Amino acid sequence: MAPIFKGGSATMEKAQDLVRRREFAQASAMFAEASRKLAKEGAVHEANCAKAYADLLSPSVMGGDPAAMLGLAAFLRSALGDASLRPGPRAIAAADLATQLELDARFRGLTAQAQARSGDPAALAQGLQALAGEFGRLGHEVLFLPELFHQQAILAESRVPALMALSFETLGLSKESTDPLAAAEHYQTAQQYWAQAGNASGAEASATRVARLALQAKCWFCGREGTGHGIQFVSLPIDQDVTGLKGIDSSPLPSLDRSGRNVFVCKGCFSAVGGLADRIATQRAGETEARLVARIHAIEARLNAVPGTRFVR
Repeated sequence: MAPIFKGGSATMEKAQDLVRRREFAQASAMFAEASRKLAKEGAVHEANCAKAYADLLSPSVMGGDPAAMLGLAAFLRSALGDASLRPGPRAIAAADLATQLELDARFRGLTAQAQARSGDPAALAQGLQALAGEFGRLGHEVLFLPELFHQQAILAESRVPALMALSFETLGLSKESTDPLAAAEHYQTAQQYWAQAGNASGAEASATRVARLALQAKCWFCGREGTGHGIQFVSLPIDQDVTGLKGIDSSPLPSLDRSGRNVFVCKGCFSAVGGLADRIATQRAGETEARLVARIHAIEARLNAVPGTRFVR
C-alpha cells in the first residue's frame, strides 16, 4: 500500500513531472514543498537543490525581476557551488547558472535605464559596454532561461551588438544639444551595431538621427552657420521658390533645403522672428476685438433708438 504522505524525494519527482509539462508555477510550489520535506529528513543538499528549483521557476524570476535573479544567484553560489542542476531538459552547473542570472539581471536593469534615459550617460554607456564584454566572453554558450521558459536557443554572444548599440545611442543622446557632430558619430556607430544585431528599425532610426545631426547650414537671415537640424537651426516654410537668390556671404553651406520651399534659420533669428510674430498677432487680435466691440455698440445704439425698445446685454 502506497504511503499516504509522500516524502521529499517523491515530491521532487512530482515537481519535475510538472516541469516536463511546462506547468512552472505549480512546479515551483511543489519544489518548495519538497525542499521543506527534504530539510526535515536531513537531506540538506537535496533540500537546497529543491529550493533553487522553486526560486528559479517562481513568477518573479520568470518575469525578469532583477532583484529575484540576483537573490537566486547568491543562493546558488553559497549553497550549491559547482553542483550540477537539472531543472529542465538539460543540466547546468549551479555556478554557471548563477553567472547567467547575474548577467541577465544587469541586462534588464541597464537596458531599462537606457530606455528611460536616466542616470549619468557616460557611466551608463560604460556599464553597457562592460556587460557586452562579459556576454561576449561566454561566446556560444546558450542562455539557460530563454531555453527553459521559451524554448529559444539564444547564444550569449548574440547580446553583444544590441548592448553596444544602446551604449553609443546613450552617448549620442548626451551630446545632441552641445556637440551635434560628435552625437552624429556616436549614432553612426550605433547604426552599425544595430545592423549587426539584425535590428533594421534600430539601424534606420540611428541613420535618421545621423542625417539630422550632421546637417550643416547657414541662416537665411543673418548668415550664421550651424550644425544639427532642430539643434542649432530649424526650417521655416516660404511661399515662393527662391533657389536662384545668392546668400549674403561666400559660405558654401546651404540656406535652403533641396525643395527650395524651406529656409534654414538659426535659433537666434528663429526666436526673434517668433517673438515678432507673437507681438503682431497679439496687436492684430486686439485691433480686431476693438472693431468688433465698436460694431456691437453701434448696433445696440440703433436698437435703443427704436421707440418702445430697450436692448439690455
